[in-house]
Amino acid sequence: MLTKSNVSGFTLIPVLFVLTLFLLLSALSVSVIMAGSAVHEKISADMDANYERRVTFSYFATKIRQNDKTGIISVEKKHGVDMIAIKESESETTYIYYFDGYVRELFVDDDTAFELDWGEGIIQAGGFDFDFDENKNEIKMSLTDQSGEVQSTKVYLRSGG
Repeated sequence: MLTKSNVSGFTLIPVLFVLTLFLLLSALSVSVIMAGSAVHEKISADMDANYERRVTFSYFATKIRQNDKTGIISVEKKHGVDMIAIKESESETTYIYYFDGYVRELFVDDDTAFELDWGEGIIQAGGFDFDFDENKNEIKMSLTDQSGEVQSTKVYLRSGG
């Protein structure tokens, strides 16, 4: 005989409560994971951009330091663009400049008439400025990335420019 004590049944309300609680916890878990993913992507992109800027500055600073001799490094204006000119030999020069969204480097013979787009694009940027202070024997370079953030460095010349 069936009595109230040995009948094991359940009603719809506890099942719905458990399912609702499970769905709520699942939705919260997914939202936390997605928020963490977005933060990770932003941090990763910022780190990559910072790395590119640091490597670019390091490359140019090394290039300048390797050629740090009197009269080798100067600032020239070609095609209306200011350029850092590094005299590599008696007839060859390396130019570092900003054109068409890129910081560029161009190695040419002094007799060659060149175009600005011939330079190798080193890094995509929003701008690249430099100031050659001959009194302090320093070159200050400022790189503006595409988001508008500016990072600068200084290279001190031991030769006196």
